[in-house]
Amino acid sequence: MKDNDLQKLVLYKISAFLMMAICVVTIYVISIYVDLFGVCSLFLRGDIIQYNGKVIISIGGVPLFIWMFFFSLRILLRKGMKPLKKATVIGNIWLGFSIASCCLGFVMSFIIPFILMFSSYTSCNTDKLGSYYVIHPDLCRTIVPHDKLR
Repeated sequence: MKDNDLQKLVLYKISAFLMMAICVVTIYVISIYVDLFGVCSLFLRGDIIQYNGKVIISIGGVPLFIWMFFFSLRILLRKGMKPLKKATVIGNIWLGFSIASCCLGFVMSFIIPFILMFSSYTSCNTDKLGSYYVIHPDLCRTIVPHDKLR
């Protein structure tokens, strides 16, 4: 093997490993720092609903990051720099599910505000409470937002 080919192989394997690391870090950040109460409150429809479109998009993108992790693992474990010839059935199914989930999360992040606009909920129009919707505007005074980044 020539030195140039060895350098390409090392860069190829390092880039697959870095892609795996990026996927793991992204999934970890989404699972730790995304407030799932906001998503659950949309379905529970209590007196207070918390909605943030970025959360919906993030959760919808997690299956795509899982697929990218296993695709990179497959490249990392493959000998040489040959392209992957055979696609696995479960890989194709998961890729389809991942793309559908990502697209659905993106579309829903734009549809949900219109649904909330025509529902009985009103927005708390303050800086810290902008993502909260309540049935009665007096409930905005009782909300104590928490920030996971503190």
